[in-house]
Amino acid sequence: MIPDGPTGEPAVAPVGRFDRVTRGFADLAGVLLALVVVLVNVEVVLRYGFGSSTLLSDEYSGYFFVWMSLLGFGYALENGQFLRVEALVERLHGPSRDAAELCGAVAGAIVAAVTTYACALTFLASWKYGTHSIQPSSTPLWIPQSVMPVAFAWLVVLYARAAAVRARALLVRRSGR
Repeated sequence: MIPDGPTGEPAVAPVGRFDRVTRGFADLAGVLLALVVVLVNVEVVLRYGFGSSTLLSDEYSGYFFVWMSLLGFGYALENGQFLRVEALVERLHGPSRDAAELCGAVAGAIVAAVTTYACALTFLASWKYGTHSIQPSSTPLWIPQSVMPVAFAWLVVLYARAAAVRARALLVRRSGR
């Protein structure tokens, strides 16, 4: 979410690469949701109609569900739908609120950066050792894990952007412009 500007009005960021990438990830999450619906329905028809199974519907629906969640994080953050505690922040105004929002954005960026690192290590280990799922598909695990570091890295970028907007608001207030 683009935070309020220094005078209380919503800060308006130009629609650019950030917004296009975030929206692209959200659109991809929507496509994955459609794929999950198709996979589950095909599985139901095959299982109850023909006594057969795809043997991969459950596994891939799980992968796609995680991907949908991760790819939607940026959109949720940018639109103020990311889970956060606002009991104190809602009561603050002006520089106090900007400072609290700045601290929150920096903390979010740090947590997302650590998570990006951990997910990248997991991805690289799966790639290096050729780890496969234990399901009948024997999917190389680096494939479903590939989205994790990308999505969390994008979250780092968006939190850094939010921190920069809040830092700028504090500087503008301080300089009196």
